[in-house]
Amino acid sequence: MSYQQSNKRELEKFYTPDNLIKIMFELKDKYADFEISEYLENSAGSGNIIKHFDKPYIAFDIKPEPDSEEYNIEECNYLKHHIDYKKGRVAMINPPFNRGLSFLYKALKECDYVVAMLSPNIIFSLDYERLHIDEIQIWKKIKFDIKYIDICIIACRNIER
Repeated sequence: MSYQQSNKRELEKFYTPDNLIKIMFELKDKYADFEISEYLENSAGSGNIIKHFDKPYIAFDIKPEPDSEEYNIEECNYLKHHIDYKKGRVAMINPPFNRGLSFLYKALKECDYVVAMLSPNIIFSLDYERLHIDEIQIWKKIKFDIKYIDICIIACRNIER
């Protein structure tokens, strides 16, 4: 789930479609070559990505959807919430596009691997000295509810680990 501020200062949310979640998990399976201990979803919304997890997870959202109670999503500002690094943790994330880099870099400190759905423009701002990127996919005009947007999916790990 991605979200952006609208002119009315409300959260505009974009829930991750199942076809993109499938691609994210295919990338995770292709490149995360270790035993996964736990998942992280740092902008969980209604739990679209969470429902595909096959291991324990931790999940956060600044304003979880009321119908997501079954997923135990902690309401907090993820970027201000401390989470210790855990060996084997994998982040599967679709954070707010306007803060995508912040969500990505924080997740890389807490996890061994991250698969992130971000704005395609983010690839020009990545710190390639700090990241080992296994794959970047660009997708054009993907339908999110009633809007069509361009996205990229990045599969990466912290180069220091």
